[in-house]
Amino acid sequence: MPMPPSKRIQTSEETAPRRQQSTGKNEFRFFTKDRSPFLHVRVMVDGKRRQFSTGEKSERAARNKAKAILADIKSRGFKEATDLHARKKEDRISNDPTLEELGRHYESNALLFDRPPAPETARYYARMVVRVGSLAGVSRLSGLTPDAIQRAKAKYLAQAEKEKRNREAAVTTMAAMLRNAAAVFSRQSLEIFRQQGLEISSPFSGTKVRGVKVKAYSPMSRELVGEIWAKAPLLRDGDPDAGEPHSSDRSRTDFRLPQPAVLALLLLELGLGLRRNEADKARWDWIFQAADGRRYLEVRETSDFKPKSKQSRVIPMADEVWEVLKHLKKDDSIFIVPGPLAARTSEKLQRCYRCQISHEALVYWLKRSGVKDPKPCHALRKEFGSYVATCFSLFHAQKLLGHSTPVVTSSHYASLTDLPYLEPTRMGATAHERQEKSPS
Repeated sequence: MPMPPSKRIQTSEETAPRRQQSTGKNEFRFFTKDRSPFLHVRVMVDGKRRQFSTGEKSERAARNKAKAILADIKSRGFKEATDLHARKKEDRISNDPTLEELGRHYESNALLFDRPPAPETARYYARMVVRVGSLAGVSRLSGLTPDAIQRAKAKYLAQAEKEKRNREAAVTTMAAMLRNAAAVFSRQSLEIFRQQGLEISSPFSGTKVRGVKVKAYSPMSRELVGEIWAKAPLLRDGDPDAGEPHSSDRSRTDFRLPQPAVLALLLLELGLGLRRNEADKARWDWIFQAADGRRYLEVRETSDFKPKSKQSRVIPMADEVWEVLKHLKKDDSIFIVPGPLAARTSEKLQRCYRCQISHEALVYWLKRSGVKDPKPCHALRKEFGSYVATCFSLFHAQKLLGHSTPVVTSSHYASLTDLPYLEPTRMGATAHERQEKSPS
């Protein structure tokens, strides 16, 4: 039974006494209208006001809808978000939406989760649902059946074989695509959809998705690491013996000339263990000197960067790294790695890099120096992690690398730290001899 028109529901987002909202304060209020069974919401954000029907009868569902509207306003902007939610009920998502509609619906509700994904992550999950549907030849949710998902897998692997790609890598990529698409149909996501009147089930529930196997890291040889550090000055000064740019170097970098951006990336990734995107966005004001005279680098959020772990972290900087880095600084530079201020888009990684060419140049330089890892830049970070884990502890490695949990660090480096120490003089002893030598 609908409430009388004068009835208004107080929310936790507003204070008890009704008063005029101050600029910058965000809240919503519920109310009812004559001849409407639904709760209506009045949204007010930074002095802007809009009201419309939630399309829900229960306060719980209406509250979730109102939170979704506020989340959309934050990510999309006031006009676009309110225009989207003010559509007539018949224009809203149906029980058989297109995969693109479902993806947009997931994006707009992702911030309601207990642990919401980052907006770019939610956007990526939504794209993967559309990608799987495209491979299967379906555009609506009703067509995305377990059989259709199997067709998508078969088509993707057939394309990879036709392009003569490594089958193991193609299987891994397809498995990641399915895992990301299935995230749109998580238990919490389906519950939020249900509260909003969208009764669907996950088409991935019966699909076997290959898990991610974390491979323990095998450190580079000390000789190889020493050779990399020995060659680093040639990036600063130029290498007269490098020859003309090689066709296998996508960046077409002339290493006969000084390459300060490539050198800076090497120092940040091998000397401080930064991720590729962290090194790309690292700023000079991240570096500070403590009272004890030691220098540190703090990875923190900026206008164009968010840490992967969503938390800042402080990394001690060796004096040798600082002595080289400080000579790369120019008076008007903001970023540690020299390069353009405007972001350069990498379609393959769906991430914006300022210095994509310098990253590619470092990859070529590392491969030419003897690094065999398929991801040479990430191998530098892992080499830093293995050094910290073996010389200090897994706990220190987790903190300096910015891993979300100790499990991640342990998966990569525990094999280097948890091995028992075997005494060479005792290794050849028989069980009987060991028993005789042991104290009674």
